Amino acid sequence: MITWMQKHKKWLIVTIWISTIAFVGAGFVGWGSYDYGKSNSTVAIVNDKEVPLTDLQNEYSALYSQYQQMFGETFNKELADQLKLEDAAFQRVVQKYLLINYANDLGLAVTDKEMAKELVKITAFQVDGKFDKKTYMSVLKQNRRTVAEFEDQLKKDLLVSKVQKVFNISLNKTEIKNLGSILYSEDEVSIMVLDKNKLSINIDQKNMKEFWSQNKENYKSPTGLKISLSKIETVENKTKKEMRKIALKKYIKLKKDELKFSSDKTIYNDGGFLSAEDYKKALDSKDGTVLKPLYIQNNYYVIKKISSIEPTVLAYEDVKSKVKVAFSEKLKNDLIKTKIKQAKENFKGVSLGFIKRDSKPYIKGLSDDDIKQFVQQLFQSQSKIGSVDLADKTIVYQITNSKLATYDEANDKTVESIFASIKNNNISNNLLEQLKNKYEIKSFMGKN
Repeated sequence: MITWMQKHKKWLIVTIWISTIAFVGAGFVGWGSYDYGKSNSTVAIVNDKEVPLTDLQNEYSALYSQYQQMFGETFNKELADQLKLEDAAFQRVVQKYLLINYANDLGLAVTDKEMAKELVKITAFQVDGKFDKKTYMSVLKQNRRTVAEFEDQLKKDLLVSKVQKVFNISLNKTEIKNLGSILYSEDEVSIMVLDKNKLSINIDQKNMKEFWSQNKENYKSPTGLKISLSKIETVENKTKKEMRKIALKKYIKLKKDELKFSSDKTIYNDGGFLSAEDYKKALDSKDGTVLKPLYIQNNYYVIKKISSIEPTVLAYEDVKSKVKVAFSEKLKNDLIKTKIKQAKENFKGVSLGFIKRDSKPYIKGLSDDDIKQFVQQLFQSQSKIGSVDLADKTIVYQITNSKLATYDEANDKTVESIFASIKNNNISNNLLEQLKNKYEIKSFMGKN
């Protein structure tokens, strides 16, 4: 999942929508701490406009919510950190202020009346389909926003929308007809399915050991940590907050060597004692650092880093089973490449007949998702003969004939929506690049 999100992150960032409204549904999402060079409330200056911290927090919460809606409970703070969502939120808020500056130059503005008209449409503030002031105040309070802050944000977002509408371009009838005939064109296709799992390979032990020798760096012991620790047992009827105060007192005494740590422990990055975040915090610390109390498995612990344990290359016999899996995969990949080349040179496939980009042809041994992926890649390709790699299979294909689709007015809206979106996104991206050169951007972002 993380690979997919990293691949599509740019799409999620560049698109600017009314994040103030998205924020209402998302609620406030906490994040890391930053050191701001100008003040603790300004994260950047775009042209002559200061970007307040609240705007950045708003963008982060909206962006976090968007991923959460897409991936549900599998998306969490740890994944958000891996994706650098804080940086993405900063990039997005800067883009917004570039457009706000440009809107001012164009003489665009949002009146109180326009803002109020949009405000009453927000379903989070409605009761029985009508705007309710009491609900409005309550929701803002829950989201840690004042009326003035929220309405100012909403005005900014509506101003950005006005700029975007200036550059919205629709297609004419001729363009729709021509593009529709291409979009719904049909290809006559023949295919050969190569199944990696059915390939017969011979594993030579000498060659496998040579493979390990060339890839030793991939077979190392995990990074480790030697630590001293003291556990602060949770006292019955005391809250987590109260226990933290007790833990902090013990932390100070341990740090001053007024108390001794109760035990030593060696932990690894593939173990479960510390969270990934706490493990990295300890690993990045200097030897001898005493970390502030960490809440682990319903108790507080004070940890002192003794030293890091650097990873070392593991002996061949200790990793032989892992090497065999990787070596087998390499042999199969090499063999499949040879078979693909042979298939293209002497193609003898099974005909699927004419198919369109929304077709679902029956292909023996393939799932619906595999077929969908194959058809999508087929229509993105410009080669008459080629191959599509799936999870454990490769489809070698040959396009023997093509025909443009007959014009169908029922497809007009779909065609217009797809190509207008592509046009407008290209225009928006080009505009933002020009505005970066037009307006000076000063960033005060710097991690502690």
